[in-house]
Amino acid sequence: MKEQLSFDLESVRLQEYSIRESLRAKTVRLNMTPQNGLVIVVPAGFNRKRLPDILREKKNWIENARRWADEQRLLKPPESTARPDSVILEAIDEVWTVFYRSTDSARTLAREHSDFRLLVSGDADQIRASTLALRRWTARKARRSLIPWLENLSGELELPFGDTVVRNQRTRWASCSPNKVISLNQKLLLLPDRLVRYVLVHELCHTVHLNHSKRFWSLVGKKEPAYRTLRRELGDGWKYVPRWMEE
Repeated sequence: MKEQLSFDLESVRLQEYSIRESLRAKTVRLNMTPQNGLVIVVPAGFNRKRLPDILREKKNWIENARRWADEQRLLKPPESTARPDSVILEAIDEVWTVFYRSTDSARTLAREHSDFRLLVSGDADQIRASTLALRRWTARKARRSLIPWLENLSGELELPFGDTVVRNQRTRWASCSPNKVISLNQKLLLLPDRLVRYVLVHELCHTVHLNHSKRFWSLVGKKEPAYRTLRRELGDGWKYVPRWMEE
């Protein structure tokens, strides 16, 4: 939700910003993207009265980042043909700025650099080659993040599972097989962490009840009391998935 700043930051142009509370965040983080402008990520329960001082300290960074975002919006082609200039991994509180470099390499690859910079090199001028490289990178990130998350939650909830795989599924966030193999959609990384946790709880409960019976939902309710609210919110979860992840 966009908000209006209620304090003066002198020359910093911050007419609009958004605040996102994260269960996993330990400190305040500032992200700037052409699509979303300034996004302030705060830990759960953070005292928002502290934000003016934090933003004043970051005035120069915000000003430079705002100029960059404005330039990117002017240069960006229509969404149907655009390569993304940033990748927002809501689930793990990471925003990656994407740069493209055409080289003679036979493969198009996405490699991580410092300060959350992601370089796509190779046949980087080709949209399909670039987005495929970004999807492969997202899959690697998902395996490194979602599988340990599921394992930790399995131990916490005392709901063991057999194995897990990560795929780029089109219609499901996750699924559980009769032999307790849990399949996770790499697009889960794009969702807020509260929704990812709900999906993981949901699938772990399927290791006990492989259906959506009353007993299943009763178990879900014991493990995640707010599941009804989260389930409704997840119904609109595809809004977090950019077009380049689907094509």
